[in-house]
Amino acid sequence: MAYPASVQISSTSSPVVSLLGKAVTAKNSLNATTTLLLSMHQRFSMENNSIQKQPSSVPSSTVQERSRALKRVFLSNRTIVCNDGTLAGFYLRKNANSKKWIVFLEGGWHCYDMKTCRNRWTRLRHLMTSSQWPETRDVGGILSPLPEENSYWHSANHVLVPYCSSDSWSGTKAEPDSPELNFRFMGALILRQVVSDLIPLGLGRAKGAELLLVGSSAGGLGVMLNLDRITHYLQHERQLQVTVRGVSDSGWFLDREPYTPSAVASSEAVRQGWSMWQGSLPESCAQLHKSEPWRCYFGYRLYPTLKAPLFVFQWLFDEAQMRADNVASPVTPHQWNYIHAMGGALRSSLDNVSAVFAPSCIGHAVLSKREWLTIKIDEISLPTALRCWEHATRPRRKSYGKLKRSTEATTYENHKRHDKQKSRKQNGEKRRLDKSERENNNHLRHKQQKRHEERRKRRKNNMAFIHENNLTSGINSSDNNSTNAQNRKNKNRRRNDFEKQRGERHIQQKRRRRRRKEQQKQQRLSSLRTDFATDSIHLEKRRNLLSKINKRTGVPRVPEKCSLRLMERCSWPQCNHSCPSLTNPATGEEMRFLELLSSFGLDIEAVATALGVDMQTLNNMDRTELVNLLTQQSFDIKCVLNELFTCQPTISVADKTRKALLIYAPGEISTAVCL
Repeated sequence: MAYPASVQISSTSSPVVSLLGKAVTAKNSLNATTTLLLSMHQRFSMENNSIQKQPSSVPSSTVQERSRALKRVFLSNRTIVCNDGTLAGFYLRKNANSKKWIVFLEGGWHCYDMKTCRNRWTRLRHLMTSSQWPETRDVGGILSPLPEENSYWHSANHVLVPYCSSDSWSGTKAEPDSPELNFRFMGALILRQVVSDLIPLGLGRAKGAELLLVGSSAGGLGVMLNLDRITHYLQHERQLQVTVRGVSDSGWFLDREPYTPSAVASSEAVRQGWSMWQGSLPESCAQLHKSEPWRCYFGYRLYPTLKAPLFVFQWLFDEAQMRADNVASPVTPHQWNYIHAMGGALRSSLDNVSAVFAPSCIGHAVLSKREWLTIKIDEISLPTALRCWEHATRPRRKSYGKLKRSTEATTYENHKRHDKQKSRKQNGEKRRLDKSERENNNHLRHKQQKRHEERRKRRKNNMAFIHENNLTSGINSSDNNSTNAQNRKNKNRRRNDFEKQRGERHIQQKRRRRRRKEQQKQQRLSSLRTDFATDSIHLEKRRNLLSKINKRTGVPRVPEKCSLRLMERCSWPQCNHSCPSLTNPATGEEMRFLELLSSFGLDIEAVATALGVDMQTLNNMDRTELVNLLTQQSFDIKCVLNELFTCQPTISVADKTRKALLIYAPGEISTAVCL
């Protein structure tokens, strides 16, 4: 270590200075060793939380970033506790303007007997107690408040539930068995109490509320175990109108035989754990596996019995599954053979899952990591796939029959009927008139009656006059025929005039009625057009508002490219461009892609020959170029990588590489044949 000139320590100085120099050197050496051990521990510890609090180097002046942090809240029911009896709780970031809630369950494996629980308490105590929980947490991925990192859910209400029960979120054991094993296992009770405590804070209080129950690793398994139970609790016990969905990240495990025969199988560990935790399992699944209910801890057995929507993210070559199978980090062809078979079994177990995202990578957990944006299959990212699934599972409004074709006439009639119904509803009981209104109505009624009476008198006088003329003409007929003829003419003329006047009045009345009806119709149509125009204006305003929101956030409400089932087509590990990088367990350094191929058991020189390049060119290629070359251009190499592990073991790896053939059959590709 170099020091500035003003503080250089000379080797010829006094003994005190010399001792000081040795102490500094020893301290530096100790620090370097400690740093190396810590880095190795972080790599090999698979039981750590899926979310670890990152050391903060943020200046104290950044108040805004502190306000974005998740804040610690302990449960209101103090009898529901962690393994060691300390208070359980959660971390909350609330947004009063959002009806969406994301509750994230941390992971961290489990312990299943006295020995494993004691080891866990010694090595991973932070997964069994809340005594060292900080006041705030900063988490990325789907719990990030940053739009650039969490496009669709950055403004939701975020809840992080730390894992301190060691039971895959299934335990209901409130009292320890003995002083030797002084642990409680209350994972299922903790989750239920968290949801209960969120209701007074706003969960489910607004119409259209949504809860997304998310978890990684053991938390992902906890989502599957508790999803239907939480849905029933909110919708039936608490009578809340809230849509509940689940997302399981890296919690889909298989009950396979371990790589090392002497190791404890994952199924046996779960069987013992279920008994010790007093595990609470979904009733429908437990009924299906009455003799072995603990089988419900495995996703492919539990999934068919679930009712609530579930989205599954799973690496095809999951590191936790590899650890459960005791295969460790693969560096030999024999290990790769086992892992390749594991990937095939996991792929088959996902066949009936309706919403799945499964890249062909070696990894574990992703939803709480800031790199979750980069994971893609067929150019569709994980957040986009989640958003598509969320929109596809949104409750639809009820449809009350097929709408009739809308024409002007039917629209007018419907509007008229609607007006009548509306007026009836608004009027209700008839209002009692006051004195002035009654007098006015009586006056109008009196005038109308007077007009009718005058009309009757005129009609009566006309009829009397006609009758008198008839009598007079009858008496004087013999005296004056000419007068009778004239009277008849006058009579006919008057009759014709009267009929003509009456006909004209009738026609005028019909015209007036027609005009009145036409005016009423036009008024109603005009009112209807005004309503339509108003609705159009409101619709346009809403569209403009949505477009402004989309422009502001840069993210559409529903992605253009959607797919609910995204399964990697290639079957060999790390063939996806977006796979996380691997490190060599022996050196701790990142493995180059050619090293990975070599660990598969491939002859790299034979690969170069098959690709038509020399070794220098092959060594200079970066990972992306190699993956492109292997997955898109070279059928022979794809055959080798896909089928290398299924060929006869008596044939050398180099011969497999050189002589693998891909045989095509009509409409499909048959199994590769190694010559």
